[in-house]
Amino acid sequence: MPVLEEIAMARAADLYLGRMDLRKYCGEDTCELCKVGSFEEFLGRLQEGRVQAGSCPHWPAWRVEAFRLAVRAGEVLPSTPMLDAPRPTATGLVELLETDETSPVLVTGNSEFSEAVMLALLSMTSTPMKLLKVDTLGHTVDMAMIFKSLTAGKIAAALEPLRIKPDRVSTRVILPGLASVLAGELELLIGRPVEIGPVCAAELPLYMGEDWQPLGGGAAEEA
Repeated sequence: MPVLEEIAMARAADLYLGRMDLRKYCGEDTCELCKVGSFEEFLGRLQEGRVQAGSCPHWPAWRVEAFRLAVRAGEVLPSTPMLDAPRPTATGLVELLETDETSPVLVTGNSEFSEAVMLALLSMTSTPMKLLKVDTLGHTVDMAMIFKSLTAGKIAAALEPLRIKPDRVSTRVILPGLASVLAGELELLIGRPVEIGPVCAAELPLYMGEDWQPLGGGAAEEA
């Protein structure tokens, strides 16, 4: 079967949108500007663009846009097909914007579809990022964990050329949440802490906090 026909017939892959826990990023602090009847109502206002970035001290531009991206993830992120065979792409480092030794390093696999999702997401930030594509034989991270094609050893080897010093803990190395079981072994191999990021890529801007800055200031319009 031709590749394009195979992709057209495939079911959409699970982006784990249902695994996002947005409440933990909301916080308990509210004021008269941001107080609403329920958390769900607040998410609705964010989705509709009815929260003005900067009008409330609890909701700076980066936070508003990170929440809005999460609640609109199904519209924003590309739909990826679920295929029987892996779709490998090149391994190695993709540097976005003018990175330096302090730029966050996001670990992923060398799946064509993982790369498409991550690059679509990272195109929405003005923060320089490094995307490290580890050899998973073309499997997405969830499948790579099942088939054991993503290991702590492979990640450590891929990180080595970056020469991140063990004492440079300010440089964030972030594993995908689905690979959390590799964190302990990886820390032993590279001699420094690593972070366990979210399971769903759309949650990443919220997880990164102020290290994620939206393009163009990210102001939402008042309805």
